[in-house]
Amino acid sequence: MSRRVVGFLRMGRLAPRHAALLAVAFIWCSATGAHADLPQLQPFKLARASGEAVTLDSWKNHQAVPLLFLNTECPVSNSYAPLMTRLAERYRGRGVGCYGVHCDPALTAAEAQQHASEYALKLPLVLDPEQSLAHAAGVRIAPTAIVASPTGKVLYRGRLDNRYDTSGKRRDAATVHDLENALDAVLRGEQPAVAETEAFGCPLPKLKAPQPPNQ
Repeated sequence: MSRRVVGFLRMGRLAPRHAALLAVAFIWCSATGAHADLPQLQPFKLARASGEAVTLDSWKNHQAVPLLFLNTECPVSNSYAPLMTRLAERYRGRGVGCYGVHCDPALTAAEAQQHASEYALKLPLVLDPEQSLAHAAGVRIAPTAIVASPTGKVLYRGRLDNRYDTSGKRRDAATVHDLENALDAVLRGEQPAVAETEAFGCPLPKLKAPQPPNQ
């Protein structure tokens, strides 16, 4: 078991059943700064947990689109549910379309909605079972936040805030609010001062191995 997991357990932050998840958690997004080489999302079509389709064209009337990549079994991801809800509600009237994105290939729409109810997560949920959107955005762990333009250009990628440092140590309260700073910059018509940060959490669930064709 890694030292960071042991540290979480000593602080009483994690239940023992989560230790295996964070034992393989890793840190990603080594580049920081305003000039990071972030991707342009190509047209896609995914389903919301409520049944409606979401496409790149769905974003055309938004000023900015935060995508919050979730993992229902990750305690770090779940700990951010209150902040995700607050941000979705705070920016909703400012032309911001905020989505939670589930990348677990085994997760059903009903399970996603149940998880949202359990954690009072009040934002539209998108199902990305093949992790096509996650891979296009360069996301490998949850929670990771993306801020995209209405045309799908990724303008920010990384942590929501600095509540967790890169070793996994947790602060009582965040002192840097990276996602909010990026959103505020985009809404002012500016590029985020910091376009990419390190995100700490759990790996995205593994995709199912392709089945061999019947002989």
